[in-house]
Amino acid sequence: MFEELLEVYKKKVADSERELEEDRAMMGLIMAVENMSNMLSMKQQDVDLLGRLIDQVDHLSKEVADLKSQMKTRQTRSSLGTRAPKASEGNALDNHTETLIDLMKERPGRYTTSELVDMLGLNKTTVISVMKRAVEMDPSHVKLTQGKRRKLYLSYTPEDQDLGENKESETASDDADRMRLELMSMT
Repeated sequence: MFEELLEVYKKKVADSERELEEDRAMMGLIMAVENMSNMLSMKQQDVDLLGRLIDQVDHLSKEVADLKSQMKTRQTRSSLGTRAPKASEGNALDNHTETLIDLMKERPGRYTTSELVDMLGLNKTTVISVMKRAVEMDPSHVKLTQGKRRKLYLSYTPEDQDLGENKESETASDDADRMRLELMSMT
């Protein structure tokens, strides 16, 4: 009987040791899962932080590009606009228009409204007014055309290119452009 009790006691000890080992293994597993969860949440925080930093860098790069554009415009204005404005040239729109024409003389080509906004550092509405005024001030060199989706283009053709073109076709296209612009201004 004593041996039977000893066997029962050994079984209970073995069962309790097995349960203790299982509990320890379960605790270890729970701790490992908690550690993994903490590491994942820390990595998620790092990813969120990196995302915010990337957004800030993107925002700052746009601001730097805007500042560079404004500085370039100011430098170009100061280098081109060394002449003193006359008393009759008090209109700011005319001054912006002269600056635009001078810039386009340096770099002839076709410019969109958004490119001119960047070049002049003005808002879009003012730039459109300056574009219209540039056509009025220098109609022989400056052309305003409309592309797809009502996109406006301003182009400058130097005098040497004007000599080879047919003047009659230019006046016909000028009339069509002018009518199109008048219709745009009405809408």
